[in-house]
Amino acid sequence: MIYIVLLVLILSIYTQSTMSFSVVSNNKSKSNIKSPIYALNVKFTLKPEKRNNFLSIIRKDQEQTLTTEPGVIQFVIGEDIETPNTFYLHEEYKSKEDFEYHCQTNHFMEWSKFCEEEEPFTSDPEIDFYSLCNSNSDGSSSSSSIDSAKVSPTSNLFCLNVKLCIDPTLRDEFLKVIDNNQNGSRTAEPLCLQYDYGECTSTENTFYFHEEYKGDDNGKEGFDAHASSPHFAAWEEFASNGNPFTEPPVVQKFVSI
Repeated sequence: MIYIVLLVLILSIYTQSTMSFSVVSNNKSKSNIKSPIYALNVKFTLKPEKRNNFLSIIRKDQEQTLTTEPGVIQFVIGEDIETPNTFYLHEEYKSKEDFEYHCQTNHFMEWSKFCEEEEPFTSDPEIDFYSLCNSNSDGSSSSSSIDSAKVSPTSNLFCLNVKLCIDPTLRDEFLKVIDNNQNGSRTAEPLCLQYDYGECTSTENTFYFHEEYKGDDNGKEGFDAHASSPHFAAWEEFASNGNPFTEPPVVQKFVSI
């Protein structure tokens, strides 16, 4: 059953991501311009006895994806900092079509077969699809911290996958504040390796993030520096002023493996 749900979630992108949204902004922020880069955040909750098999097959999928698919940019695997056997993925592709190609590869089919035959999850996987937003401090059109170059996986980084559902009436203010936070993270934090965000392919005003930090204590040094920065303080002020969210924020912290 979980395998069927997983396939339905994957296949749903073919209709979800064809939707586009008109954006109304007095400032015409660069963040309102969708990039071709297609991203997803995933959460898996494993049965403990399936851990080793899961890690073997997902690492193989990661390796084959990064070495054989020209359209992939990034494939990150990590485990929750507090809850064992809860794992997260972050993947980026140059386009939706490149992700569709990924879903037709032999290594992805092997991963799907593993999900079907071993039923490794305690609950249905959570899969969120989004298109990265353009944002650069100089106004240029660079949608990813990693500049569309294929990234080799790095272990022991402090990572976040985040979901924010924004009040539509505060969209423009949110984009202004989050662009400031992104630009500050990218340009003023030497321990911040990545700060990317984008809008859900199916639901307007739902935004997803992926962040990575290096440093001592599995990268937490870098995250702590980010959390004490002036651009993060500006974000905290916005987030705590009234209630800009239509749903409680979801913040998933994990260490890359």
